[in-house]
Amino acid sequence: MTEPVHVDRLVGQLGYLFEDRPELRKASAAELRDLLDHDDRFARARAQAPLESDAQVAERAAGLESHVTLEAVEQARSRVPDDD
Repeated sequence: MTEPVHVDRLVGQLGYLFEDRPELRKASAAELRDLLDHDDRFARARAQAPLESDAQVAERAAGLESHVTLEAVEQARSRVPDDD
């Protein structure tokens, strides 16, 4: 198993995500995990092969292990400031 994404990083990502898409504040932790995991896999795949096409990167991303755990997303979500 690979090392999970650090909770502090997820706090920052969720903060930006909620700022850009406030409706996601109501999303379940599992939905947020899926979104963050997709972005994480795609970023790692792009870093591995920056010159590949989007389709090739997506294929590469599909084969990568998940680094974003539900527990980490739940912990991060509890630390994101409320939208006031």
